[in-house]
Amino acid sequence: MLKKHVVIVGGGWAGIRLARKLKKLAKNNHIAVTLVSNESNFRYSAALYRVATGHKEKEALLPIHELLADLPDTKFTKATMTNIDPHKRTITLSKGKIVHYDYAVLALGSVTTYFGIPGIAEHAHSIKTQKELRRFRTHIHQELLNEHAPDKHYVVVGAGPTGVELAAAMSSYMRSVVKRHGLRKRRIHIELVEASSRVLPMSHPKASKITLQRLRLLGITVHLNSKVEYESDTGLVVNGRTIPTKTVIWTAGVANNPFFAKHSHVFTLNNRSKVLVDDHLMVDKRVYVIGDNAVTPFSGLGLTAVHHANYVAKDLEKKVYGHKKSKAYKPLVPATVVPVGKRWAVFQYKSFVFGGFLGSIMRSLADFVSYSDIAGTQKAIGLWAHTSDLEEQCVLCKTALSDKQGLLAGLTESY
Repeated sequence: MLKKHVVIVGGGWAGIRLARKLKKLAKNNHIAVTLVSNESNFRYSAALYRVATGHKEKEALLPIHELLADLPDTKFTKATMTNIDPHKRTITLSKGKIVHYDYAVLALGSVTTYFGIPGIAEHAHSIKTQKELRRFRTHIHQELLNEHAPDKHYVVVGAGPTGVELAAAMSSYMRSVVKRHGLRKRRIHIELVEASSRVLPMSHPKASKITLQRLRLLGITVHLNSKVEYESDTGLVVNGRTIPTKTVIWTAGVANNPFFAKHSHVFTLNNRSKVLVDDHLMVDKRVYVIGDNAVTPFSGLGLTAVHHANYVAKDLEKKVYGHKKSKAYKPLVPATVVPVGKRWAVFQYKSFVFGGFLGSIMRSLADFVSYSDIAGTQKAIGLWAHTSDLEEQCVLCKTALSDKQGLLAGLTESY
């Protein structure tokens, strides 16, 4: 049997999970896998808020080469895909390198969009990359150490999961920074701005309701039905009112990767520029599109991307072994768990919703499953066992915040 070359483009949930699921085929010398990503790290989005508020970077940013290290005949290439030619079965990478494939799987993920709002790109913070996370934490320290004109308002834009998680964690984090530097206590306002009529707008209304109650209990000011008009270096204008702030964190908008719109002669897109796929997640007999990029129920969630990858791995196995055509893809209804401060999270599966301490236990278990999906069980245990460790060095005074709390310790802290 001739060895097939599978090229996976994208180092997110779908791409990494698929590479791991193809391990058996690679081990049996039936395929070779090349994974291409323009990022060095896999980004675990559910842990970004933790890294932004003093936790280890490795909770959310995992080197891709380490995640693939135990996989046979699997190569990682850091590059950007610039073109695909389904007729020649080639992918062109940055610097003009051409890669031939037998099967290509595109899982490029989403990109941040600012919806054309003036000033946001120039002034707002984001917390998606290592550089952005470090810049944000340095900024927080600078503002808290500023005795002359410290920022009093810290504004998170977007009340989806990341925005809610971050806003809820910020007050505790900032108190720890103040205490660590021996600063006098000061009144700080944390505000959450959302354009729609409820927080977690994609969740069940009950989940939105109890999350809003929890946020207000934590002292977070929540602005609903609030349109951001523009940002300057001194404030954010929302519904015609200026919030004086030098700290805006943007978590509000994502769009499909622009690669697909630029190659609309290859892909059929919907009105959101996402790719229409067939019942096997394919756009061509040799090309799959999965994860955030594909039009399927619940796309945009990590659990859906993993489900896509599991399906494609089985479909590829049948193709490689020449078995009969696999069954059509069936969507999986995902469960979601969103932390809202320490010892509390909101859980949802279909219309079943609850919030509280039990939710935080469910979140911890979900972290373990998620780490296992992309790192394997052995590595996942090590990552999961330290998800409550605080470890941050202040770049301004070089003092270190390091609290080795251990497995599940974060669940038993008081807020």
